[in-house]
Amino acid sequence: MKQVAVVDLGTNAMRLAIGKGQALRYDLLHYVRYPNRLSEGMFADGMLQREPVERTLHALSGIQEALRAYRIDALRLISTSVLRTAKNADYFLDLVRKRTGFSIEIISGSEEARLIHSGAVHGIDTAGKRALVIDIGGGSTELSVGDTGTIEYAVSIESGAVRLKERFLHHDPPLPEELEAAGKAIDEDFSGVLRRVRGFRPQLQVGVPGNIGTIYMTLKPVSGLMLKDLGLFYGKLRLLTVNGIREFTGLDTDKADILLPGLMILMRIMDETGLENCYVSQKGLLHGLIIDLFSR
Repeated sequence: MKQVAVVDLGTNAMRLAIGKGQALRYDLLHYVRYPNRLSEGMFADGMLQREPVERTLHALSGIQEALRAYRIDALRLISTSVLRTAKNADYFLDLVRKRTGFSIEIISGSEEARLIHSGAVHGIDTAGKRALVIDIGGGSTELSVGDTGTIEYAVSIESGAVRLKERFLHHDPPLPEELEAAGKAIDEDFSGVLRRVRGFRPQLQVGVPGNIGTIYMTLKPVSGLMLKDLGLFYGKLRLLTVNGIREFTGLDTDKADILLPGLMILMRIMDETGLENCYVSQKGLLHGLIIDLFSR
């Protein structure tokens, strides 16, 4: 049986997954997450900074070591929002090639949304309904509408949890005026897209692992995430420091410090769509990449 490996270099973290089998029937042999936050300090001037670049190169060396334990038939390394927007992305890609031999592919936002949808709808029973799939990343948010066989709409918005934090939430805990400014930015970034999403009349919402998965694992709802419960959760988080959020949720710092802005984006999406319940798939971009690579 074939074995494939995929790497997603995101804004907040990098993840490696190795699968064995075929497109829609495979076993996940290995998974690891590297909290390298390549975007740290980038949103001030659009430039990747030296320390997070070195952290990422070190993490890529760890991926090289992990891959040696497997017979890999195909490998794909992709990056998303962080390298789509970094002014010195070409310098970074050249440095990666020289130091590791890896070639990283920067995919478009619409391609990212398509791959996320492909993974998500195979990780949850959508019962043949038209689903709105939501992935709130560090640098961008991907939305898509469709079912298991067809994607009717796929879009990427360059607004994510890390980007919002670095642009607006400078105090710990954030000041009321900072939260207000972040909320206005979310409205500006999402309102037009969400009007289009409503026009497709999705029948359910599906979140994917990442920020939404973190919210789900923190709240542990009986079913999906309910908008009214998210509002109560927001009321608590907005008053806490990052250390307070860590103590309250048990999350690591690299997830705790972006929990609030990620929650704000999810609430805005759910409020606009009118679908009060958001279910969570166990699969997302990595699984979409695996399915795509096996299909090739």
